[in-house]
Amino acid sequence: MNRRSCISERESLGNTITMNQPIPEPQSQAQSNLIQDTNVRGDLIFAPVQIGTKIETQIVQISVAKVTQQPLIKTSPYQGLKKFNFQDRERFFGRDKLIARLFEAVNSSSNLSLVLGASGSGKSSVVRAGLIPELKKSLESQIFYNFIFTPNQDPFDSLYRCLLSEEKDYSFNKSEAEIALKAQADTLTEVIGTLKKNEERWLIFIDQVEELFAICQDSEKCKNFIEGIVRVAKSGDSSIKIILAMRADFVEQLSSYPDLGGIANQNNIHLVTEMYPDELRQAIEQPAARHGVVFEEGLVEQIIKEVEGQKGFLPLLQYTLNLLWESECKIIGADSRPIIESRTLNKASYTNLEGVRGALQKHIDKIYTGFSEDEQTATKQIFLKLVNIVETDSGSKIVSRRAYRDEFVGESVNKILDRFIDEKLLVSSSDSLTEKVAIGKNSDRLQPSGTIEIAHEILLSSWEILKKWIEQEQEAIILKNWLASETRRWQKICLENESKANDELLKGSRLVQVEELRSKNTFENVGGLRPEENKFIDASVEQRDRQKNQQERLRKRIILGLSAGLVGALSLSGFAGWQWRQAEITKSDIMARSADILFSQGKELDALMESLRAGVLRQRLKAEPSIELVGSLQQSVLEGRERNRLEKDSSWARSVNFSPDGKTLASGSGDNTIKLWDVTTGQEISTLKGHSNPVSSVNFSPDGKTLASGSGDNTIKLWDASLGKEIHTFKGHSSSVSSVNFSPDGKTLASGSGDNTIKLWDASIGKEIHTFKGHSSSVSSVNFSPDGKTLASGSGRTIKLWDVTKGRKIRILKGHSRAVWSVSFSPDGKTLASGSYDNTIKLWDISTGKEIHTLQGYSGPVKSVSFNPDGKTLASGSGDNTIKLWDVTTGKEIRTLQGHSSSVNSVSFSPDGKTLASGSEDKTVILWNVNFDDLLVRGCDKVRAYLHNPSANVSDSDRHLCDGIGKGK
Repeated sequence: MNRRSCISERESLGNTITMNQPIPEPQSQAQSNLIQDTNVRGDLIFAPVQIGTKIETQIVQISVAKVTQQPLIKTSPYQGLKKFNFQDRERFFGRDKLIARLFEAVNSSSNLSLVLGASGSGKSSVVRAGLIPELKKSLESQIFYNFIFTPNQDPFDSLYRCLLSEEKDYSFNKSEAEIALKAQADTLTEVIGTLKKNEERWLIFIDQVEELFAICQDSEKCKNFIEGIVRVAKSGDSSIKIILAMRADFVEQLSSYPDLGGIANQNNIHLVTEMYPDELRQAIEQPAARHGVVFEEGLVEQIIKEVEGQKGFLPLLQYTLNLLWESECKIIGADSRPIIESRTLNKASYTNLEGVRGALQKHIDKIYTGFSEDEQTATKQIFLKLVNIVETDSGSKIVSRRAYRDEFVGESVNKILDRFIDEKLLVSSSDSLTEKVAIGKNSDRLQPSGTIEIAHEILLSSWEILKKWIEQEQEAIILKNWLASETRRWQKICLENESKANDELLKGSRLVQVEELRSKNTFENVGGLRPEENKFIDASVEQRDRQKNQQERLRKRIILGLSAGLVGALSLSGFAGWQWRQAEITKSDIMARSADILFSQGKELDALMESLRAGVLRQRLKAEPSIELVGSLQQSVLEGRERNRLEKDSSWARSVNFSPDGKTLASGSGDNTIKLWDVTTGQEISTLKGHSNPVSSVNFSPDGKTLASGSGDNTIKLWDASLGKEIHTFKGHSSSVSSVNFSPDGKTLASGSGDNTIKLWDASIGKEIHTFKGHSSSVSSVNFSPDGKTLASGSGRTIKLWDVTKGRKIRILKGHSRAVWSVSFSPDGKTLASGSYDNTIKLWDISTGKEIHTLQGYSGPVKSVSFNPDGKTLASGSGDNTIKLWDVTTGKEIRTLQGHSSSVNSVSFSPDGKTLASGSEDKTVILWNVNFDDLLVRGCDKVRAYLHNPSANVSDSDRHLCDGIGKGK
């Protein structure tokens, strides 16, 4: 820094600041009092605004001598990973221009401001340590209250706790604050209307708004909370202002809330960008200068060069500078004094820390490697409890999670926990509030509501060991966090209404998944289950088994009743042949349902026998098998397992597609490659390399000679399917290509992209034919109708239909509440299926644009939909790791296929409809058998030895059940 220190005239000369000397762009201004006038003029002005003058300050260069003559303050002036807050205003530097813009925005006509920035950009700090202190200063003659909170799992509960905060100058008692717990759309306006006095000015700062989308488990509460924000923003009451701070990579979630997004779009979005070099210089030098210390010449320039262009580096910078300061306080120099007393922070110490990029990693690794094996295990459990993985419209995101202190059990775990809190890598919140939770039946206790969280999300991307743990335990993390939230919700409902609480118990595939992970002790890797969580699971299992027994008794009564009815009907009226045939078909349906019940009870052999009886009966009647029977037989034959599993050790499978002859399967992968598989043997044929980013979509041409692939590298490639060689590369999209699809005649290729457009290409020469524009967000899926005249595209919450020949939009299909991820035409072209991040599938009538059915049952986003070639069955893959088969006519679920351990990204039927392929983030592709005749043969082959065993308890009729089927012909 040429041995000079840049500090503001306010600090060196006692608040004699010149406010009206502009600084040329792109320079910023030094720390200053932003506001001159503190007299509020009129009720409509929230805070005074400086008119006609830029809010700028001088930067004054002060000599090193002048800095080092100030008193030495040895306590560190840097924050580490902690957020800046109101009390830190005097050491918060480099953001005055942004503070001034926010100050002006708060005084505008709008009641809402949205502050966006990358994780680690300082968006929270600029409001807490910059804007709020300036507002408070400007309103010192008024009553000004600021309410700061993060939404957490329950935004209304967070607001309630904020109102009761003992650290603020406002004071509300519990009965007053409980208005916030009503959790309705008008709750926020009611809180303000009831608690706010006319002469008061309120600023409500909702930090980390992304938590509404990432960890809030109650979608209705989330919707009501956002609606409350919108109502306040539209109220016109200038004495109430709301500021939202949100990670920029979650901004797409606002598309599901058009009212909020519309208000934000009215010039109310403020982007927190990277700091200019002179702003960085202020943030680095001025805190030290205020404590009487300077930097060795050239060190500041070295630090700035290292961090420039890096995203989210500010927490790492503060952490490194804090370590640098503390190390210089600990190191004793040649004069037997701490070297901090030399008044200079040194390059050697900085280099020893391994700079901004390496300091945090080195420090936490040193702590971790110094632990015993058991302590390292405890460390893993602690940190994985504080991580969450959420599905958003653009894929999975890793975020920090705020955990309750009581989730950490055991003396050794809590000892390690306290160590990381002392190291300021974790943050403990000791809230004095308590909450009632039910423990078992008709019991409750008061539970402390203190929380633990990672000091800053930068740890998630900066500590390599933690990144590896997250990758290894992804499924357990997601399910454990979901289970913890569901358990707390169930406990609270238990206190209010026990019968209602039974409705909230785990069910279906999710319960099976939880049971399996618990039995394998998988949850131990992420800290294990609390007693309350085990009680929740046990209660769910107990209810499921009870319901199964009731169903079994009902089944027996139905069969007995039906049999008696058939006998009576035959004897009294002499059923005609076709009537008798219908009765037999009905009987087979009852057998199929009975097989389902037996399988769910773990009686797999009995279930298989019952399915075979139903199947053989249908076959002898020459009746087409029902979808329910196929599903039942499939479950019984495969025992919930797949036909074949194609291992993909390298990365996740994003897209799968069969060749037209059904002999080859292509899969697009996260390792930037495409793999071709032999469907019969399950062996890999070849790996196609050429993309520089993950392959998001693969599709064969109708003649099977060409394979198209779309990638995150913004390109489309055509490959010779037999030779595995690249033919063409299509360039034209300005963002990732998410979907590619050939027209039925193979002459045209459609592509959907993150640049919000769809392009049509001449498939033979790679020339762009047409670009469809009109979507306002990323196009996730494109699909041609069977006649090739219509193209469907999914983007945001809408589906658009396009006339391919005329190049124009036909209609828009609306109904999903979150982003559409996949669209698919039925074989007859009359129906379109769409899968969405709102966990549903919708079937649409193409001719009218009206919704036919909404298919529900998933607990995660629907990422892929595919029609069986006969058009009767729809397959769908979800983020909850399962595949479901649906009856297209009735909209009812037929079967849930389980086998993947992570999100199912793609499903595709073979051309003959006998096989279903699924690609998943668990790095595997699975082939599922969905063919009735094959299932019947395999089922008989499986039980043939059992039927022919003389000692087996088998009826005479069942011994000949499989005669003439399969190997026994």
